[in-house]
Amino acid sequence: MSLPNSLLHEQLDALGYRDAEQLAIGMQGAVYRLGGEKVAKIWFHADENELRTLAELYGVLDGRLPYRTPRIRELRRPGAYWVTIEDELPGVPLYELAPEFGRPGWERARDCVVEVVEALAQLEAPEVLSRTTVLDETGPFRPEGVSWREALTGLVRRRAARFDTKLVNDFDAKLEALLGRLADLKEPEPRFVHGDVTAGNILVDDELRPVTLLDFGLLTMAGDPVFEAAATASVIDLWSPRAREVEAAYDAAFATRLGYDPEQLLLYRCAYSLIIANAHDNDPYDRDSHAPLTAKLFNSPHVTALLSR
Repeated sequence: MSLPNSLLHEQLDALGYRDAEQLAIGMQGAVYRLGGEKVAKIWFHADENELRTLAELYGVLDGRLPYRTPRIRELRRPGAYWVTIEDELPGVPLYELAPEFGRPGWERARDCVVEVVEALAQLEAPEVLSRTTVLDETGPFRPEGVSWREALTGLVRRRAARFDTKLVNDFDAKLEALLGRLADLKEPEPRFVHGDVTAGNILVDDELRPVTLLDFGLLTMAGDPVFEAAATASVIDLWSPRAREVEAAYDAAFATRLGYDPEQLLLYRCAYSLIIANAHDNDPYDRDSHAPLTAKLFNSPHVTALLSR
């Protein structure tokens, strides 16, 4: 059952913002324009410690990318949820201006996304990422001293335990093959991974140039930039009936421009799809589960072949 809008507005009313305009709702929370170049985000699941750590992360990140990034100016608890007051940042969501996949001009949108992924790949992972959590987990994803491979395989195994195994042919065998392949990867230099580079989290100008990157924290981690690319190619048009074509087009761009290995991209895509398969389990808006999309990927011939070697 969806949260009533009145409950969300009560949080802002209690802070003195009675004319707030809703801008977006995602897995993490709802965003409202307050006026005076400020926005509020109502967090559905985050606790105080998580948000203070996120504020620290935003402070470390400020000015390190060629785009604007969020800053938390105030942290308040007016009622049922924590609320952050942040600067309103420039640009409009990429999906509002981008041509549909395959239409004339679509390549401009693709290049915008690849540019953002490339910029993130240049960032060394700051220390604060050893204290950040992912999804609805309560402990840090990658505490100091834990390798990327250990952290990632542990997360995949934990998320797979929540997955309906009946949706995938030979799921147990495929999972163990996936975990084995991930464990055999070369340990990368830790880089800043956003983890949720979507067409809603990239704000662009009229020329489809990225000007702002939003919504860190859902899967932000110290990790492998190839994982970032694989995740982005999947989530950028997640519900499209042409999702495999979209992924292939992005994989080709990442291979050509960033030198990423297509097989490693596919391996990471399998990991990412399991990680987010049940991300909406506690969504107060009852949005669709990703589990059927994960099952479709794992039952596909190319993934079956990859995990049968």
